Amino acid sequence: MSPRETSLESELDNASSARASFSETLEIVRRQVDRQLGLWLEPRLAAAAGVSAEVLAAAQAIEGLALRGGKRMRAALIAAAFDACSAEPTTDAAGSSWASALPAMVAIELLQVYLLIHDDWMDDDDVRRGGPAVHIMLRERLGDVRLGDAAAILAGDLASGYAQSALLECPVSADRLLRAAQAFARIQEDVVTGQLAEMSAVRAAQPPSVELIHSLKTASYTVTGPLALGAVLAGADDARVAEFGRFGRPLGIAFQLRDDLLGVFGDPTATGKPIWNDIRQGKRTALVTELRGSAEAEALLARVLGNPDAPSSEIEAVVRLMETSGARARVEARVQELLDETRQVLASMNLRPSLGRRVLQGAISALGERAS
Repeated sequence: MSPRETSLESELDNASSARASFSETLEIVRRQVDRQLGLWLEPRLAAAAGVSAEVLAAAQAIEGLALRGGKRMRAALIAAAFDACSAEPTTDAAGSSWASALPAMVAIELLQVYLLIHDDWMDDDDVRRGGPAVHIMLRERLGDVRLGDAAAILAGDLASGYAQSALLECPVSADRLLRAAQAFARIQEDVVTGQLAEMSAVRAAQPPSVELIHSLKTASYTVTGPLALGAVLAGADDARVAEFGRFGRPLGIAFQLRDDLLGVFGDPTATGKPIWNDIRQGKRTALVTELRGSAEAEALLARVLGNPDAPSSEIEAVVRLMETSGARARVEARVQELLDETRQVLASMNLRPSLGRRVLQGAISALGERAS
């Protein structure tokens, strides 16, 4: 076997090991977080029941969405960064070292619940994780659309408060907890900033770039934020946290670009969300940006983009044009560029061999090349 073939075989073995490590860790994290979420929410539901039926309905809706099959990728990234920066990193997923970070892992999942509740209401999405969105649940529970929508917004706010409370239960030193709280606040600031920027992109003549929006709205709470939380809770210094930011930003953007692709070309039974909603809602995704330019595309988009009543035949025409114009291929290529950049940053980080490092390596494929 030539040196080149040996190197390739080693690279493939390492990639396979990393994917297995991520998958195994994700499953362990999922079990731990699901169990802890249920235990953590139980007394909150009891307290809500003692106030009013409306408060209980909101708390139950939070619990229902939180426990309805989330992937727990964000929690797994907290675990990976914590392990990678821990004084005693582990080498086996069965011997996880992230117990001190478990409350933060619960917190990031509750933060996502808050964001999903608001996002689904703003986008008028009726389905989330294969079931009804929270505003749909509360409309039915309260028997009124306006009251249900108002209760959903407040349920999101309540989930945000729950998330902050959970984070503050991490059994670490006060200085680490303070830095974690600051990182958690930064996640929320970035997400809301990105959401507002996305809204302006629909109307502005010169909108913010798609990747800037993705870095704020998605990368912040999907990758860079969880990594920062895990790192600071383990005692990493600012330079190491900044490295995780350089690793996480391109991966987070790739994650959202993949989400944009799945929103048009994905399998709804796998994603748990209906396809084509981005087109109906008028979102200026990377696919739409790549499609613009030709007279044919502009005329078609003028009729279809943002038109909830557009006939399926017209939307199908937009989807076909995304294929034939090369827009889909260009977005796919950009995803690979971003994943390559992420791998280069990880290679330069000089992390000690550990389970956390392998999980981070596996996360690159899991987040950027997923089918759901």
